[in-house]
Amino acid sequence: MILDASSLVPALSFVIYIPFTIFGLSSRKGKVNFSFLIYMGFMALWSFGSFMMHANVAFFTPLFWNRFMLVGLLGGPISILGTLIYLTGTEKRRYRYFLYVGYLIYIIVLYLNFAGSIVVDAGFVGTDFYYTLGEGAFVAYSLSYFYLILALLLMGKELSISNNRFKKRTLRLVSYGVVIMLAGIALNLYAPLGKYPFDLFTATVNAAIIFFAVYKYRLVSYSSIVLKIILTIFVTVISGLIFLFLFIPIFKLDRQVPFQDIVGISVVLGFISSIILSPLRSTILGFLERVYGGKTFTYYQSLRNFSASLTSIVDLKMLGNLTIDKITSTFSLEWALMLVNDYGSRNFRLVAAHNVPFKGEILSGYNESVVLQKGDELIKSHVLHHQGSNKSQDLITTFQGTLKVNLEKEGFKETLGASLILPLRFKERLNGFIILGPRSDKDYYNQYDTEIIQLLGDQCSVALENAITFERLKFQQKRLQHINSELAISRNKLDAFFNGITTPISIQDINYNIITANYAASRYFEKPIDELVGSKCYKVFFDRDRPCIECMAQDCLYTRLPFSAERQDAKGIINFSLNFYPIPVPKDSPLIFLEFFQDITKQKTLQEELIQSEKLAGIGTLVSGIAHEINNPLGAILGTADLMIPETQEGTRLHEYTQDIVRYAQDAAEVIRDLMVYSRKNRSTPEMANVVQIVENSLKLAMRGIDFGNITIRKDYNQTNEVQVNITELQQVFLNLIVNAVQAMNGDGILTLSVSQEDFDIIVNVKDTGKGIEKEYMDKVFNPFFTTKEPRAGTGLGLSIAHHIVSKIGGRIVLDSKEGMGTTFTIILPAANQERNRVRFIHAKDTREIEDSFFIQRKVLVGEKGYQEETIRRRQDELAFHVVAYKGLQPVGTTTLHLSTDGGPIPIQANFDVSKFLDGETFAEIDRLAVVKEERGSIIPFSIMTIAYLYARAKGARKIFLDVFTDEGRLIKMYEKLGFSIIGYYNRPLSCTVMMMDHPSGYETQASRMEHFVKPFFSRLIPKIDLKGEEREALMSVVDAIRAKFPKEKESEDH
Repeated sequence: MILDASSLVPALSFVIYIPFTIFGLSSRKGKVNFSFLIYMGFMALWSFGSFMMHANVAFFTPLFWNRFMLVGLLGGPISILGTLIYLTGTEKRRYRYFLYVGYLIYIIVLYLNFAGSIVVDAGFVGTDFYYTLGEGAFVAYSLSYFYLILALLLMGKELSISNNRFKKRTLRLVSYGVVIMLAGIALNLYAPLGKYPFDLFTATVNAAIIFFAVYKYRLVSYSSIVLKIILTIFVTVISGLIFLFLFIPIFKLDRQVPFQDIVGISVVLGFISSIILSPLRSTILGFLERVYGGKTFTYYQSLRNFSASLTSIVDLKMLGNLTIDKITSTFSLEWALMLVNDYGSRNFRLVAAHNVPFKGEILSGYNESVVLQKGDELIKSHVLHHQGSNKSQDLITTFQGTLKVNLEKEGFKETLGASLILPLRFKERLNGFIILGPRSDKDYYNQYDTEIIQLLGDQCSVALENAITFERLKFQQKRLQHINSELAISRNKLDAFFNGITTPISIQDINYNIITANYAASRYFEKPIDELVGSKCYKVFFDRDRPCIECMAQDCLYTRLPFSAERQDAKGIINFSLNFYPIPVPKDSPLIFLEFFQDITKQKTLQEELIQSEKLAGIGTLVSGIAHEINNPLGAILGTADLMIPETQEGTRLHEYTQDIVRYAQDAAEVIRDLMVYSRKNRSTPEMANVVQIVENSLKLAMRGIDFGNITIRKDYNQTNEVQVNITELQQVFLNLIVNAVQAMNGDGILTLSVSQEDFDIIVNVKDTGKGIEKEYMDKVFNPFFTTKEPRAGTGLGLSIAHHIVSKIGGRIVLDSKEGMGTTFTIILPAANQERNRVRFIHAKDTREIEDSFFIQRKVLVGEKGYQEETIRRRQDELAFHVVAYKGLQPVGTTTLHLSTDGGPIPIQANFDVSKFLDGETFAEIDRLAVVKEERGSIIPFSIMTIAYLYARAKGARKIFLDVFTDEGRLIKMYEKLGFSIIGYYNRPLSCTVMMMDHPSGYETQASRMEHFVKPFFSRLIPKIDLKGEEREALMSVVDAIRAKFPKEKESEDH
């Protein structure tokens, strides 16, 4: 075996060509062109045959290996033409015809070769190689020259017509290789030189040029395996040359060891060094990268480091912008973009862009309105291409601008020409694409570029998956926040609805524990909600130590059907209809139900009233019938007695008996007439009447009907004006009061009847010395069917009817009773010339007026709003300024003004700290606004508040406080219109809102309000204010001061 330059050159050429061939055959799915594979195969055969021929191996003869070499040598030029057709991309058919004809001729040339017509003999004389050409050599080499020249012409033409400088540079390199190879083949025709492998040397140079062109200009796709093989070969050659230099020139081993052995040892040691000495290999690799990469090597290193840090980025916009900016600057791209799969619409939306052209505008940054439709061909082709591939990322790349990307934005479409598309996949999910536009410095991506992009794609895919997951988490978080917000709103609505129901409601579990309750339940049962929740319903609602007998809760939970029952509260005052409703709950959850308390007290009262009315109607019918039956014989008795009187002698006992019969019959007739008042509907109209006479008639009727026993009657009648009344109805009032007074004294006591006149009012007093009325019943005596008498002893309608009659004629009944001392009913009647429904506002000073204020407070605040009875008439109230509104003679509204100058703290300070709002000046509190239901929609509540406000201003108060139940929204709005502001809340025992005014009301600061509301309001209010002396002057001074703020209005009013 001969190892010298003649054999080593073809060996080196072979190891360069064979990786191209092996890789190409194993990468057909990568679409490596078949003509390029044939070209590399022919070159490998040529190199291998030449090596075996010049090495003079022991098997087969040099002539055999010469003919084997010619198989590659003669086919190489034809395959070069095919490769150039592929590289230039020409579509001219004549070149392909030449190619097909060339392969046909090649078959003929192969026949000549193996027949011995090209090379007749070849061998060695000693160590010198020789060969002898035959007759067919000229034809064979002419064919090689023809196709090499044709290849040069093809490249020359493409260079002349192409405007692509990158393509020209590529073809120019390939042209240099063909010319060098052409010169090498020409030397084969001259035997003295042809015996040396000049042709293979030139072929090796051509191989290096092709490798450089293919690798640098990305003519064929290669993996890192090919790069490592070639680099390993280079390292092996360089290491082998180093060892060869050490063995021969330095150590002179060629004198002791044959040259071929030294070469073999050097090659083996070089190969071992390339495997073991990795630092050397890394250094060479870095050197080649720097040589190849030039000034972009630093960018590539930076891009590698950047790709390694991508996984720490979880913000989708940041990931897209950083990635696109880095790729754009590294590869000098005209534009680039990143699309991410929107799993809601399944389209791919734009998350990052750099100078992307779209319908005349340039897109940069984030723009989710730009999308790639889910049915686009790009997505479909990628899905088909990815099926069966084991790669996580498959680059889609071609020449500049030949990859079409169809984008849409708000109905407009734009087709872009991309140079590379990098799908971003995570496992089996296609999450997005990185799409690169044309490069501004070259129109290809070499092996090194694609590996860096591939690495970036791998890292970016993981980072994108993390970012998408993070975006989903943020979306879910926002969705949860939105749901929580909606739940909070729904809960607030439910709470408002739940607490806005004026009937008590509670939700309880199977053990009667209260889970929640509304404000109405807290008011009705006078316990704060915190105390209700967690307690047993029967304990807090009905003061029992065990469930109520009437309770249907267990039946409701067992049958899952609603039930109802009736029950009185612990005080026996309020009647409830208890309604039980099951609440659906998840399986295995504790059972709960809703208990709905419906106040049916009025309904029950109306039912009883209806029964009593039916009884009275029956009695009336019976009385009518009895009166008719009695009047007939009674008339006969009177007529007969009148006839007998003249027939009897005066002074005789018979005459006296006859007169008695007439008198008794007349009394009976009068009784019958009185009974007829109650047995028929009274259609009489009001008329002028004397009150004293009506009282006397009522007394006489009462004395006939009941036994007065030892009761002493005292009368105190004064001369009064007449009143305009229904005489029968007013007589019924006095009769009821006299009867009640007599019955209260049980036949022993003093009945006092008095009639007097005060100003225009007629005052009638009916006073007894009986046992009096208990304090707890004082507010109920005028309620229908309320009675303290024994069963069947009274209907409970007398005082109710009396109150209704007196109120109807514009008067009022006042009750004063002390236990053990007696009761006084005072009936106040308006004179005939007095307006019965006149509204007036007073400062309550005397006992009766103050009692009117507290009466309204008890009626409204205790009876309706749940105030505690003991909070009425507190110590502070005795010193306060009470405003009382009267309609006719009836009190209909009141409020109380507490001044800090009265001495002691104002009531609100017991529940709320107002010290931080005080500045040492006088302050006040407007407290206990109470207006009867019938007048709450009128101007009376606002008028009462205004008078209290004006009086507080008159007394120098600069800060005015008040509190109101939190759920009384309408009242709070009225106060806010006046100028009050909310400053806090307290819960004792119910939730209250505290408000304050420390500035003039909005009504007195705006000219429009002054003109259209305040001035007309004052003109109506002032005549109704019934204040005297200094109080009225102080109040009017404040009114004048308010008017003076707008003198034009004041002047116009004066005129």
